[in-house]
Amino acid sequence: MASEIRFLHHPTSQPCRAVHQLLLENDIPFEDVVVNLMDGENEQQSFKDKYNPTGQVPILVDGDFVVWESPAIAYYLNEKFDLPKNWFGGTLEQRAIIQQYCHWHSTYLRRGAGAFFYTHFAECIWGKQDYSREIAKGRYTLDESLEIMEAWLNKTAYLCGDVISFADLLGYHELVSHVAGKILGEPDWQKHPKVKQWYDALSERPHAQEVSQMIFAVGAMRLAGDPIPMTRKTSLAKGTEIKPGVPEKVG
Repeated sequence: MASEIRFLHHPTSQPCRAVHQLLLENDIPFEDVVVNLMDGENEQQSFKDKYNPTGQVPILVDGDFVVWESPAIAYYLNEKFDLPKNWFGGTLEQRAIIQQYCHWHSTYLRRGAGAFFYTHFAECIWGKQDYSREIAKGRYTLDESLEIMEAWLNKTAYLCGDVISFADLLGYHELVSHVAGKILGEPDWQKHPKVKQWYDALSERPHAQEVSQMIFAVGAMRLAGDPIPMTRKTSLAKGTEIKPGVPEKVG
């Protein structure tokens, strides 16, 4: 019997990959629905009206119930399927720390994604122009986040304690994109050895490589100078100073 759960996502999206890995590691049955971000399927008003007014993925559909935002989806899965306690905590304190990370993630490490997006994707959407300001903003936030993560990982093996939680999947897949696009390199790992140790350990987790194949393929294409075909003219990154669909003049 087919599962009612439908998982709407795209494999280049960091938050999507975190939820995807959680689904796979816990053997949760689901219908895999890839949303065409490159052509802007998720920016259509009909899509927003039906699933998510922001047009963002991932989205989980369970019968008539729709939920978006990756931590909310993961929490819903945790409660619905009674997942092992490590994912969202077995005590009040553990649950609070994991929720603390999820809130921090959205305003720190997640915003660092601008370094990857404006280095590799912006040109495919709006053409060649000066994206250095946005790249610098993302890189600054990424570096600040790595410092904080290094401090945490000097105390515990994982971001929220001594066992893996959903916080680790969120953080890991952010860094996967930066590795795939060579935003992060050896000097970064030398400055943050605990983060590198943690990243390597997460890379050995079940399904980590499987859900990351597409982003490494895309990263290799961009590093080789190959364009990513896109017909969308709106940003894949929110909260930026680039006006969607309006190129800025260079020079």
